[in-house]
Amino acid sequence: MSGLCCLVSPLVLRSHSGGFFLSFLFCWGLVVVADSPMFSSLVAQNAPDASRGTALTIVNCIGFAITVASIQFTNWLSGFVNSYDLYLILAVGPALGLLAQLGRRPEPATA
Repeated sequence: MSGLCCLVSPLVLRSHSGGFFLSFLFCWGLVVVADSPMFSSLVAQNAPDASRGTALTIVNCIGFAITVASIQFTNWLSGFVNSYDLYLILAVGPALGLLAQLGRRPEPATA
């Protein structure tokens, strides 16, 4: 959903409705906030018991580093790209995440 919001952002930024713009930002904020816990739960489910805490710590550190790099890159890119189209590049992250999940099959639940 966050990748879809990135792709739709040029249309929303070009709209002249303040209410629509604020509603979109609210929705985008909700779906972006949900990405991190979903990814952490995937790591927690798939990491070995002995290293689960370490895996979660590493994943959180990588997530913060990617966030800082994305903010800096977007700021730099703003000097070269139309401001309406600036957030399209952020769709690359969710697209790579989806590609990484394509080959995975869920393991059957054990009771």
